[in-house]
Amino acid sequence: MSDPLSGVWSAAVTPLHDDLTVNLDAMVGHHKWLLANGCDGVAVLGTTGEANSFSTRERLDVIAAAANSGIAKEKLLIGTGCCAPTDTIELTRAALDAGFNQILMLPPFYYKGVSDDGIFASFEHVIQQLADDRLRIVVYDFPLMTGLDISVDLLVRLNKAYPDTIVGVKDSSGNWPAMQAVIQAIPGFRTFAGTEQYLLADLQAGGAGCITATGNATSNLCQAVYSAHLAGDKAGAAAAQEIATATRLMLQPHGAVPAMKELMAQNTGNGAWRNMRPPLMALSGDGIAALDQACRDMGFKLAEAA
Repeated sequence: MSDPLSGVWSAAVTPLHDDLTVNLDAMVGHHKWLLANGCDGVAVLGTTGEANSFSTRERLDVIAAAANSGIAKEKLLIGTGCCAPTDTIELTRAALDAGFNQILMLPPFYYKGVSDDGIFASFEHVIQQLADDRLRIVVYDFPLMTGLDISVDLLVRLNKAYPDTIVGVKDSSGNWPAMQAVIQAIPGFRTFAGTEQYLLADLQAGGAGCITATGNATSNLCQAVYSAHLAGDKAGAAAAQEIATATRLMLQPHGAVPAMKELMAQNTGNGAWRNMRPPLMALSGDGIAALDQACRDMGFKLAEAA
């Protein structure tokens, strides 16, 4: 690809040991499996990766393990956004020093009802404190989790002020018209849909692709859409999109993290994949049965485990 920050990206789940510490070796293995099975890149330490359940020290260990994994740095997008700007700065600096310049950054999300000026100031503060020309930020917009509205006008303002630094957005609002409005307002901005449901629409409008939680399971299906689109195969892309969308809508009701971890546990035969930090909980027996039945009804199966 001419632009490494485009295409099909999975928001990777994070494997945990039975004591709920991060299994760094299994994490690296999962990233490699995703890249071998349809992903152009992997988002590390996002919502699906339970990042906000980890301490700064733990996240630093994840960054170090990713840096030492042998995976090309441009294939990984590192999540660093925290409520405390000092934590965001520390994590982002560590990522940059480890060779990662592509950063997925949440706004500070504890205080609600804040202004665009306040959100702008939070990103500006981090950028100015780091003062590092290598930094490339994809703004992470997930209003269901943050309670904040990252408006089109705010993204335009951020990109205009820092055109070489604020380079994209992961829009997990589920609001396609809002994504489309960003693509139209900022030509060349890397607008990623937060669900594969809008992958083809995003690409056709000039967006960058998708960064999706269910990409842990659907990356091959998503890659079929992306590859057909790049090849100019409109019919093939549309047909592949129908399958990717149907699979996303089948998986979505079972909960992104519990469902993805259950599928990983079944695919690898390693029950530790079901571990997650409370308040997130593994699927119940009934939940597993419902997920299994939904997958059987669709004839859905993961790629072979590494």
